[in-house]
Amino acid sequence: MRTRHSLCCAALTFLPEVLLGQGFAVLDVNNIHARFHADGMIGLSPGIGQPNFEVPAGSGVHALFAAHLWMGGYDAGNQLRGAAVRFGQVGSDWFPGPLTTDGSASITPTVSAQYDRLWKVTSADVGLYQAYCACVNDPGCDEAVVYPGYQIPQDFTDWPAHGDVQAGQAYTLAPFLDANGDGAYALSDCDAPCSPGDGALYFIFNDKLAPHTESGCLPVGVEVQTTAFAYSGPDAALANTVFVQYRLINRGTLTLSDFHLGLFTDLDLGCADDDYLGCDVGRSLWYVYNGDALDEPCNGHLGYGPQPPAFGVSVLCGLHCDPDGTDHVQDSALVAFNGFGSGDGIIDNERHGLGHFMRFENSGSATGDPTTCAEYHHLMRGFWRDGLPLTYGGNGYGGTIPARFVYPGDSDPLGLGTDGLPQPAWNEVTAGNAPFDRRGMGSMGPITLQPGAVHRIVLAFVHAGAGPGGLFSSVEALQARVDSIRAFASANGFCDGLANDVPCLASTVGLAEVPPVQHDLELFPVPAGSMVEFRASSELIGALLTIHDAFGRIVQEQRVTSGSERIGIGSLAAGVYTCVVTTPRARHTGRFVKQ
Repeated sequence: MRTRHSLCCAALTFLPEVLLGQGFAVLDVNNIHARFHADGMIGLSPGIGQPNFEVPAGSGVHALFAAHLWMGGYDAGNQLRGAAVRFGQVGSDWFPGPLTTDGSASITPTVSAQYDRLWKVTSADVGLYQAYCACVNDPGCDEAVVYPGYQIPQDFTDWPAHGDVQAGQAYTLAPFLDANGDGAYALSDCDAPCSPGDGALYFIFNDKLAPHTESGCLPVGVEVQTTAFAYSGPDAALANTVFVQYRLINRGTLTLSDFHLGLFTDLDLGCADDDYLGCDVGRSLWYVYNGDALDEPCNGHLGYGPQPPAFGVSVLCGLHCDPDGTDHVQDSALVAFNGFGSGDGIIDNERHGLGHFMRFENSGSATGDPTTCAEYHHLMRGFWRDGLPLTYGGNGYGGTIPARFVYPGDSDPLGLGTDGLPQPAWNEVTAGNAPFDRRGMGSMGPITLQPGAVHRIVLAFVHAGAGPGGLFSSVEALQARVDSIRAFASANGFCDGLANDVPCLASTVGLAEVPPVQHDLELFPVPAGSMVEFRASSELIGALLTIHDAFGRIVQEQRVTSGSERIGIGSLAAGVYTCVVTTPRARHTGRFVKQ
């Protein structure tokens, strides 16, 4: 039976003239049951103030209290603009629904109300529907006999594949499996919603419906198309991970400089009163672990008990770096260390990894919660509320060595967070901190956000535990699990291209079976004219081949059909291109030059 999304009915006492995100759904296909809201909130139930990021599923214990996107940058008039939400206590900066594409980046309360929901889909539902549809279209198959009582899921019927063009929205919104390749979503054609992983939630939110009452920032005109997805099955790493893809689109006319994007996380590991924070620079990871050997219940919340786990967020695919015409980001060794695409032979496809990690607490001090737009922007850029920089060592405030990352342990051996000057290991234990409630901000940037720009971000929320071994044994287990997840994401092309979504296919192999490296495609002739060829092994037959330009954009695609594949490239401009063929077990890539 299909699980329907629910609506939170708690009364909201702020901004009565604006419909805020009340729709929510739970992603519940593996060992994590995580709640997502139509305005982008993760975990928290704002009406009752309770966490909803349960892991292990059914345990009643939660690893995350709340998470939400922050963004900010300066327009041409040097005005700071952005959006940021912590708990929605003073309204919101984010609202359900897509924006218009005419440059005004507008939306009405009526449209927002229509999108105050999430669409839920599983790969099993997709497979069943496609089989049913094939039967309906087969004269020799009686669907009433083969699929008695089958009903198409309502979320398939309502799938927001296309916006209302007459109302100024984009024609293409939610991704879908296009059975006949005509670009139009139609169930009668056996089209189906996109379900990366074994189950997914889809929703859209924006920063333009109403004034930003939480941060006080001026709006930007950004639309965020979001897919939260997860994998079931026996693999422990996948079973304890939730992926979130944010497709961020600047629908307005503003160009923003010094633009940063971050994720606020109130990482409450069971009982929040005995937590420590940390980060791993090379893995683009920030995390929470217990400050002692026993996580007791507190504040009405269950604890994890002895030998508590660790939980964190890893940036798999970050913001695209500003193009500079090279295969690396000039003057940024950090991108080469923990980002994506640097030195892979493709010009200007580089992505930021974790650029800053800040901590702050529930207080009005200089190291406490932000209250103004400038203070939100400070935290994304590695500064405290009062504008002083994070410094290395102690509690990070008032030192002499500016730093990008708080509590990195020994994960920054090159000193990339301290202007290239390596420092001793620094964590909450070496700092002598007392465990308590922790809040963190992991961010990416800076970039220049251009009008019409599309940035596709993929994050992984990962949970791991370990047997006896002390405070850091669960952190080490988390790091190993994140390594597996990052290898899986790379092997399955999560970060390919600028706007291309994560593939709508569930994995059928465990992480141990994912090849650690890509395979090469032998393309000839070099240089090529109107035709290029490659030799396709039998495992590639039927797979989708995509051609990417120097910016990572897909410019052509076709199915692999024979042992020796010929690709017509007469319509392509002269330049360097990359071919990618992805199968369930590997990725095959090769480059050619069109003359």
